[in-house]
Amino acid sequence: MADSKKPTTKNSKDSMSASKGKNQAGEQINQSKPVVGREEEKLEPKKDLAKTFRVGDTVKVNYKIIEGGKERIQPFEGIVISKKGKGVSKTFTVRRIGAKNIGVERIFPTYSPKISSIDILKLGVVRRAKLYYLRQQRSKKDAKIKEKVQT
Repeated sequence: MADSKKPTTKNSKDSMSASKGKNQAGEQINQSKPVVGREEEKLEPKKDLAKTFRVGDTVKVNYKIIEGGKERIQPFEGIVISKKGKGVSKTFTVRRIGAKNIGVERIFPTYSPKISSIDILKLGVVRRAKLYYLRQQRSKKDAKIKEKVQT
């Protein structure tokens, strides 16, 4: 039984070198190349929505909602009170006064595929980047913003 052969296994030194980016011959493997036949997905905005409206504008955001297999578009109309973020993770907040003078805010990702369109209803004239002071205004009359007159 002294002649029994042990099962062949890799040398532990070879397995460690393979995990460090070297093949069995000891050559360096370039691991930065993508897998052949695989394309990288790039998130490119279909249109630059971030530059079309500003803080203070009254907008109507048409948002796609899926309910029970059916897709419909739900509009949300209000004043843009803030814009945040960089790149693909950019968001904007829209506030409106709902029923019984209750304020409703909604945060939308700017480049979300669920946004079908953004319609600008009024151009507002404001001197702030964030209009959080509108949260203290309780009625639609209090939360009014000067409108930019288009010529």
